[in-house]
Amino acid sequence: MLTYITIPVGAFQENCRFLINQENGSTVICDPGDNARELYRLTEKYHLKVKAIILTHGHLDHCGGAMELARLLNVEILGPHRDDEYWLHNLDMQASMFGLESRPPLTPHRYLEDGEVLDIPDIGEKILVLHCPGHTPGQVCFYFKESGILLSGDVLFAGSVGRSDFPKGDPEQLISSIRNKLMILPDETRVLPGHGGESTIGEEKRENPYINGYFG
Repeated sequence: MLTYITIPVGAFQENCRFLINQENGSTVICDPGDNARELYRLTEKYHLKVKAIILTHGHLDHCGGAMELARLLNVEILGPHRDDEYWLHNLDMQASMFGLESRPPLTPHRYLEDGEVLDIPDIGEKILVLHCPGHTPGQVCFYFKESGILLSGDVLFAGSVGRSDFPKGDPEQLISSIRNKLMILPDETRVLPGHGGESTIGEEKRENPYINGYFG
């Protein structure tokens, strides 16, 4: 069973997550969007054995600190889907749009595919990759079945959904991804989004005004 800690980072207070195997301290870090050195110091403070960095999508607030943190930890960056190459290769453009420090292009060690199962050493649990385009073309979510955790990136929020008005966004794809990939998960699945508070799949079916018309 995994536990997790949430560290809001950067100007947009993006939720970076540490998924931790309680038995051995092995850890996966999801979406280190900024503050790489602070995140590294946390891994040292708590004696965490980081095995990989995983990315949900290519927006700067989710991946801006990934390369520096990967270098400090000597680990690989996995994800997102290849369809987010445009965003990953244009981090400097994204930074300039918001007046932030420029970042070099990012190429992960490996892109991920829909339905792929990650078996990261010593984590103790397999991770299902769900390609959920709409917010960005290459957005993925990560489902930890045994722990009942969904890392939903910027697809699904507590009481809301991700924006689809950015370049390469698609509102119909976004709702389709949520309906066909996420709402089929067990109601008790804990939803850990990229911004804001937590929820569950069941709560979103009942209360999310953007999607609850599809579920009774």
